[in-house]
Amino acid sequence: MNIQNTTCAKIGFPSDGSTTARYTSGLTVYDESLIDGRFIGRYWSGKGFIEPERLLRWVGENVHGPTVGAGIDMAAFGIEVDGQSLHFGWKLTGTSQGKSIGAGKVHGIVSLTHTLLPLDVDIHTEVDGTGFLTRWLSLTNRADHAVGLGAVWPLSGVLARVKEWQALLGGDATANVFSVGYMSERMWGNEGAFAWQPLPSTALRIESRTGKSGHGTPFFVVRNEATGEHIVGGIAWSGNWAVELTCEQYAGPDAVLGFRMGPVSPAPQRVIEAGETVETPKVHLAVLETDFDGAIQAWHRHLRQNVLRSLPPLRDNRVLYNHWGYHEHELTEARLMLEVDIAAEMGAEVFVVDAGWFGNMGTNWWRTVGDWQCGDRLPNGLEPVFDYARQKGLICGLWLDLERFGDQSNVITQHPEWRLQRYGRATETGDIDLTNPDAIEHLEQALVGVIERYKLELFRLDYNTMPFEGGQTVREGRAENTLWRYYENVYAMYERIAARYPNMLMENCSGGGGRTDIGLVSRFHYTWVTDWQIAPRTLRIVNGMSMALPPERIDRNAGVGQDGHQRADLDFQMRSCMLGHFTLTGIYPGAGEGSTDMVQRIRHHVAVYKTVIRPFLSTSKVFHHTPVLKTHEPQGWAVIELAAEDQSRAVAAIFRLAGHAEDTYQLRLRSVAAGKRYRVTLDNAGQTIEMDGAALLYEGLTIRLARPLTSELICVEAIVAN
Repeated sequence: MNIQNTTCAKIGFPSDGSTTARYTSGLTVYDESLIDGRFIGRYWSGKGFIEPERLLRWVGENVHGPTVGAGIDMAAFGIEVDGQSLHFGWKLTGTSQGKSIGAGKVHGIVSLTHTLLPLDVDIHTEVDGTGFLTRWLSLTNRADHAVGLGAVWPLSGVLARVKEWQALLGGDATANVFSVGYMSERMWGNEGAFAWQPLPSTALRIESRTGKSGHGTPFFVVRNEATGEHIVGGIAWSGNWAVELTCEQYAGPDAVLGFRMGPVSPAPQRVIEAGETVETPKVHLAVLETDFDGAIQAWHRHLRQNVLRSLPPLRDNRVLYNHWGYHEHELTEARLMLEVDIAAEMGAEVFVVDAGWFGNMGTNWWRTVGDWQCGDRLPNGLEPVFDYARQKGLICGLWLDLERFGDQSNVITQHPEWRLQRYGRATETGDIDLTNPDAIEHLEQALVGVIERYKLELFRLDYNTMPFEGGQTVREGRAENTLWRYYENVYAMYERIAARYPNMLMENCSGGGGRTDIGLVSRFHYTWVTDWQIAPRTLRIVNGMSMALPPERIDRNAGVGQDGHQRADLDFQMRSCMLGHFTLTGIYPGAGEGSTDMVQRIRHHVAVYKTVIRPFLSTSKVFHHTPVLKTHEPQGWAVIELAAEDQSRAVAAIFRLAGHAEDTYQLRLRSVAAGKRYRVTLDNAGQTIEMDGAALLYEGLTIRLARPLTSELICVEAIVAN
């Protein structure tokens, strides 16, 4: 079954006065109901069937006596206000259809009011036919005074109940019914470390604690080991977040999986003024009767169809050249113009000036961010460089570490009150309190000024800080945590920028992959997923991050920049970046100094990217032949396959990683049609053969790589009969 071909999107509110809501997205069905003042998730299904009421009697019984799940909370959301958990006491006030913007989406709203506290909740749910539901809450304070919002979980409850699980697992009473796949590393340079972990019969928490969504990213997959179905989820939030999964499989003959997911920070996360309405972050979830590849493809389809920004016409997946290679922050106009020449020679289409373009010679770019003016490094400004690049046919972009002030910047000297306060003391890390409306207005005007002056076609954002738990600002007698309001303001600013400059590309970065959540990524076009470009770890990064995000939204970098040239042969380095948004950085240091053989080979890879991969990249299906690559510097083999939806084209990149391994790999393509015939090109040798799809699927190709840190690229194209 091809789960990606599902299209059904329905929301049902019964007309008989009952308090049940049912959501259908493709073959995913989710049902929830108000039972004795508690809003309960009754069941999830990936089969498309509506559960008979006779099989749901246990749900009502467990509201009062939760024995089946040994106390697992069945509530469909969680809220704490002024220290009180609002886990019951709700009354239905109405249901309605909301307005949806996006392909095939249906939007439903369940409105509840609390009978003890003056708080209303609108439960928003969107379905789009991909199998996924999108959920968020609108909270309205009806009191005549402010209240403090503590913990909030926009979606929670029971995800699965597996009856007679031991029999399904061969009678093994020690087996784990569920496993969770997630990014197991949280720190810089270790993004994409996808790993499976068995879920024990206790709570497992996946989280970020750095004050941003983290180098791990809020994305997870649960695999039901008894039935084979997959559950995929993500949180659209750029601050701290948590996913909690609880498996109870020993309280009776059945196994029950509970969950909750949402933003986390010290209370109050948000002060809600009298009469004010606040929206929570959005969460995304699907239960899918498919294999791992199908689950990831459904997630990508959901993101592409209704979450991520569309790319400007004729600017999708352009090859970038970033100047930060041989010539880093000590720039000159002549050096930048040389970089323009190299970019054009390589076939790049976008030229980006990175850190160091502001300030004077000898100053530290890290400590002077915030003063967005060229100094004596570039006395003529950037205009001559960008004019020269445009004459060469390139469009131009510029880097700003916008949301941070260096300690030697003029702006922090002029506005010390904008520093983030934590426990009554200003932080020393350059963090800005962007809950302050004056500070956010200053940033927006500074960004607009740079865009207008240089007529930018690309804005590259960086965010080189970790605010950890955030700071505090005093509101209505409460020490409100800054993270929630910070991201309300930051999201709104970037939305205004996007609306004002709809044809400008927007690239997201945060010290590499520090904010790859779909909350921020959805407001940009691309995201820089790592600052670690060195093989073989770079393959683990692209392997994992192309699960969490579609490959065309992932910036990958090849060249001397960030030392990506140090390990692996040239083809390996280029191919590790060609499966995403292709960026080059630092090819040779001076005029006439580059190896002509190297230049010719890089130009070959750029041409393959443009002519073979790019035409179907933005709609491609991804097949991860080796989903788990263990250790920081993985060994063995890594294989990623990209394919056109109509099975007319595919590419497979095969990498031999570090250490000892067999020198051959049997590649069986997963994307081709058995009844078609294909032209197969082996890029290393430049040779082309013809093969039937059935042979590619079932017999495969034997790929030999005689030494570590080498690769092969297989390009497949269906032969059209005359």
